[in-house]
Amino acid sequence: MQPLLVRTFEGLTLQSELGSLLIDFVNDRANYERPLKKGKSEIIARALGINKGLTDILDLTAGLAQDAAVFARLGCRVRAVERSPLIFPLLEDARLRALTKKEWVKNLEFIFSDSFSFLQKLKVSELPQVIYIDPMFPEKKKTALPRKEMQIFRELIGEDQDSSQLVALAQEKALDRVVVKRPLKAPDLAPGVTHRFEGNSVRYDLYLSKRAEKERCP
Repeated sequence: MQPLLVRTFEGLTLQSELGSLLIDFVNDRANYERPLKKGKSEIIARALGINKGLTDILDLTAGLAQDAAVFARLGCRVRAVERSPLIFPLLEDARLRALTKKEWVKNLEFIFSDSFSFLQKLKVSELPQVIYIDPMFPEKKKTALPRKEMQIFRELIGEDQDSSQLVALAQEKALDRVVVKRPLKAPDLAPGVTHRFEGNSVRYDLYLSKRAEKERCP
């Protein structure tokens, strides 16, 4: 069965052999409204520099927009890039359905593009303070299958093969920093990590942008 987008009562839904996928910012509290008890002191917020006033975020790997939703809920302006012609319509449909129901959704903008192409075309006036990259983690062979939504997403998108080159280009475009999400014990995606923010199962690697590096040089 070829993946197919279908309009249902709940919203635009992707149907495939693995099941159906609906993105719902309003009712899916487990994925899009988990408690942020520490606010701007959350690990991911500190990695992005939200506590230092960095609130213009470009997410190059939107995926199912779980991280983008966190950034938006913390008051950031978020542009999230998605390259899949099947996932992007789900994201945009979810955003439009939620606009009048969730205030934080107004902070979100989804862009249909390849991340490399989008970065290369950015004008100086459009450069973000922070670029965030969450590459597809390698599949673990000895653990239980991931939840259904991620299985469908992985089937459609596959592994990210160009992530290390993306980090280098992102460093050229970000005004302050690039943040990369990694499994806790995974090797660095690219050389040049200046700091690591570690959680229980994932970490956030911080790379200074080329502009920030020049400003810090004596």
